[in-house]
Amino acid sequence: MSRVRRLFISGKTFFITCNLLSTRLPFIDADFVCLADAIRGVRTRRKFLFTGYVFMPDHWHALISPAENDTLPQVMAAVKVAAMRRVNSRRGKRGALWQPRYYDETIFAVKQYHDAMRYMHFNPVERRLVSKPEDWPWSSFQCFGGSGEIPLEIDRIELPADGKTRL
Repeated sequence: MSRVRRLFISGKTFFITCNLLSTRLPFIDADFVCLADAIRGVRTRRKFLFTGYVFMPDHWHALISPAENDTLPQVMAAVKVAAMRRVNSRRGKRGALWQPRYYDETIFAVKQYHDAMRYMHFNPVERRLVSKPEDWPWSSFQCFGGSGEIPLEIDRIELPADGKTRL
């Protein structure tokens, strides 16, 4: 089996995709609460920036910037373990919850950042879970002027207006 080689870049933002194991039941609202609580707890300990997200029944996406003295693999391992423990406890189950790997893309430009955010927020619409992004309660869309309850606060960052600007 090949091993994924990850760049240990500090000071960058990453677009993350983390998939549920295909053998596990899709997430429901109570599981999304567990995932949000796990991320909130790991953020408190590891101090990473969390600037956007969407939780879907079989995966989640996020924009994450690890702290200067941290790495993305360490942050993701902590989030995956914390979420697995909470969800398994709630479901009365044991064992792995997430696929062993996750997907990450380093964000190098403002346009790429905005494209990732747009992709996340429209993911529930594309999957036909809702007709408008503001109708999906489990995303950071609500943090940008939506009218629903905010399940997980995000970190606000200021970006240059020019989409070609490198981050």
